[in-house]
Amino acid sequence: MKTIRPTILLACLWLLFSSCFTTTVKAETTGENPITSADLETIVEQENDTETTISYVLEDKKNLILKTDQAAVLNIYALKEELGAEKVDQKNELETVVTLDDPDAIDFKLHVDKEKPFLLTVLDADQVEIFKYQFNVEKKVARSVNDDAAEEATWTHAEKLRVSKGPIMEHSDGAKTQPIFYFGDYIYAEKGIVKVTSTWVQRRKSRENSLTSPNTGIIYSEAGGNLDEGSSDPKNHIYTNHYGDNQKKDYDAPLHDEEDLPFGTPTSYTSNNLFNFVVHSNNWLKPGTSGPNKLGKAYAMVGEPALYYRTNQKTGFEEQRLVYKQRAFYSDKRGKTNPEITTTIKMSFTRTGRVITDISFKNTGKVLFNNFSGFSNHDLSLNKDGKELQDQRGRKIGNYIPMRSLTNDRGMYIQAPNNEVRTNFYMNHNDGPGAWAARSASRSYLATKGYMYNPGLLGLIGVQKETYYPWKVGKGQNNFFFDHKTNSYKFPYTPSGKFNAFKDQRDPGDKGKTRALGTRLGTDNENDPQWDAGLTMRTAPIDLKVGETKHLQYGTKTDIPGSNFCPVVEFDGLSYEDFPQVLPVGSRELTMKGHWYDFDSQKVKIYYALDSEKPEELKKNILLDGAQSKDEAENGTFHDFTKKINISELEKGLHKVRLIAEDEDGNQSVLQEHNFKLIKKAVANKGPQIDVTAPLGTKRKPYLPVTDKFDLHGFWSDGKNKMVKSLSYTIDGGEEKAFESNLQNPKLGQLVAWHIPDFDISEYNDFQQHRMVLKITDAEGMTDTDTFYFKHVGGGTHLVAPEEIDFGKVTVATKSDQAQKPDLKGNKVLLEDFRKEGATPLGVKLTVRKFYLQTDNPNDGDDEDDGDDSSTTIDPQTRSKESLVHGVLWDGQPVASKSFIVGRTEGAKDSQWRQTTDLSSEIEKKLKINFWSKESGATPGKYVSRWTWSTVDSVQ
Repeated sequence: MKTIRPTILLACLWLLFSSCFTTTVKAETTGENPITSADLETIVEQENDTETTISYVLEDKKNLILKTDQAAVLNIYALKEELGAEKVDQKNELETVVTLDDPDAIDFKLHVDKEKPFLLTVLDADQVEIFKYQFNVEKKVARSVNDDAAEEATWTHAEKLRVSKGPIMEHSDGAKTQPIFYFGDYIYAEKGIVKVTSTWVQRRKSRENSLTSPNTGIIYSEAGGNLDEGSSDPKNHIYTNHYGDNQKKDYDAPLHDEEDLPFGTPTSYTSNNLFNFVVHSNNWLKPGTSGPNKLGKAYAMVGEPALYYRTNQKTGFEEQRLVYKQRAFYSDKRGKTNPEITTTIKMSFTRTGRVITDISFKNTGKVLFNNFSGFSNHDLSLNKDGKELQDQRGRKIGNYIPMRSLTNDRGMYIQAPNNEVRTNFYMNHNDGPGAWAARSASRSYLATKGYMYNPGLLGLIGVQKETYYPWKVGKGQNNFFFDHKTNSYKFPYTPSGKFNAFKDQRDPGDKGKTRALGTRLGTDNENDPQWDAGLTMRTAPIDLKVGETKHLQYGTKTDIPGSNFCPVVEFDGLSYEDFPQVLPVGSRELTMKGHWYDFDSQKVKIYYALDSEKPEELKKNILLDGAQSKDEAENGTFHDFTKKINISELEKGLHKVRLIAEDEDGNQSVLQEHNFKLIKKAVANKGPQIDVTAPLGTKRKPYLPVTDKFDLHGFWSDGKNKMVKSLSYTIDGGEEKAFESNLQNPKLGQLVAWHIPDFDISEYNDFQQHRMVLKITDAEGMTDTDTFYFKHVGGGTHLVAPEEIDFGKVTVATKSDQAQKPDLKGNKVLLEDFRKEGATPLGVKLTVRKFYLQTDNPNDGDDEDDGDDSSTTIDPQTRSKESLVHGVLWDGQPVASKSFIVGRTEGAKDSQWRQTTDLSSEIEKKLKINFWSKESGATPGKYVSRWTWSTVDSVQ
């Protein structure tokens, strides 16, 4: 059962936010035009309220007017303590004037209510609006990154951190390994009982847990161990690969408040160059960047991150995504561009256990984000069982280790000096980084200008310049940057002539460079001093349009040799059924490229079967008969290969190669598959050709979309005409629609790709199979067609309800028969049903809890009480919070329970795939609540109730 928990507001007002950091503001003025400006600099939620920082420049009149649309949301007492009582003039409940005439001050702190939604408007002394901001709304909204309700219905919102587990690999000695992934530190995610929000708390200038760090690891279970027990089983060992991830045994408890101690993955995070709109770099090729853990800043994060999970239907393994929003400024400012980015980090497993991390940066603001770059930042360290990896003598060997090339532009790896563990980072994905560099790292709570230049006097005296991460220049071996005892650079510095990551946005780093397998990255000399190992990936710069998304994708795989290691084979560019490799009919060979490694055996064979699912067929054909030396086996050396498979006798259509490796000890790799499609190719005087290649959609195996839109891919060719009139389609014999016209064909007979992005099938809202015919028409009117089939299948449900419902202002007494109606303010209560036809009726259940007086204590009240409270006799003085007595009426009849049905679908699920039931008008018409006070009366103020909406599978 999926639930959402909106907050219902009753009578009165709301307020919020605050910050505990000051920001230096520099302004340039002229005598003719004195500057008057103010801005909301930081918002930091604290235990009892929210602290904001408001910066200002007042060169003329020294007053600011603070207006709110709700009463009792500003902490006037704290404001007087901050500025002095004589500087604070509270005109009424909704307006306060502050005098800011201290010549040395540039900002002040304003404490606000942390729960009540309210609008703060700041005006100058002449009542001219400077800025406004809506508090306590953003954090209540579960951020959705996909506008399609069907796609969103496949994800489940998670309040608690969790660990997702991949395929289990069984070793011949009885040991097992299983890859894992999670967000932030493993220690918080392992048991699945720690709330996301409880780790998103302050640690000095940063956060307790760096949640935007998508982390991976592996569980090694000795023979007789239980993988499901995690760290609770002494035979299990947990390996991770980021500094501060499952490393808490290494930190000194008395120093636990420091930002960069080894827990909470403090120096790994996801970021972008949004900060450059706040403070402009002096070099556009080196824009300013910031970490998401910088407290209180909109460019770090607006609200809190939201976590989701689901099962991947192709692999059967769980995947997770984290969604959060960032904005240059909390409120729009005159003369300032205020872009907004919504970031989604999704982690998934392949069938072989590689973790695919896909980071999408979507422009969800109102303006173009020019010169956008997204970053994925990693501070690397090999850790085991709660601390940095150690050798047999107890020496730490997991940090400050070389990063090495995977060659062929695949990526890089880090490997323990004792060969106990290795982690590979693969960059050769379709949406791989535009640049990546194996250098050092940075702090997740910093915001830096990128490049600073101060010309000094006439550009000659007192010139100052500095670059910052990820453009920071390397340093010499003086004591400030270099540790001579360990012969290594201090964090986060790199050698002179190098960079912390990149020289500028044109620098690809290690991407595209020809490096031999195992070559140390970042230097040309294996024996050069080491620096703190870090990996920075970034997208290629782009002007990101409103609504546009930029992806960054990479893969991670960790191996534990153990006493009996299973061979690993990684093929380059394996293709799936829905997106196969495409070759023309008549191709004689299929080329398979990749690499293999094995940590103990000296001989490995790779077998393949072509278009056969029979187990006995799998070992009939040998793709590769590999051998390695004993030293190579001990080091797990990578071995590249390029092999060819004869496909000359295959006919047109989809084909599959199944591949598996086996070493001389009988250990087998994971079974892998590669799909390819042979398509027809036009020849001279034979007319044009067209094929649909992705996704797979045949009459016997139609494509099953889970949303209203999908991408179609294919190829066309023409061996005679240099102009093609059109590419078109019909569905179920309907109207013919062209999607491309008047196409140039300069290379006769060559395959040309075509693509229909976001093909909309919303009008086919049923469970029927539909036939789509793709057609090509050349300049002479000759045609060819190909056929594609699709149909919807049953899915889940998606419930939409208002985040807030207001009952307005009411006068209460010990008796009342004036029931109040809710105001949905145009919001909807919708039940979207994508289940299969004939599914049982659904009901929507509403649970109404007590209405408590809103106070500054966030722990007051009981949101988990059971039973009806309308006739309670408990003395309000004995409760932690005052509440109103209420009685619920539905359609004029009293409701005996706090949970009741407010709507239902009409009978069993009908033949529509998407069935939408709108309960809004029914709720506004039938739901009423009576409020009355207890004998002791009621304190005026805002009373709040937490309501839960949920779906029930059937209505009795």
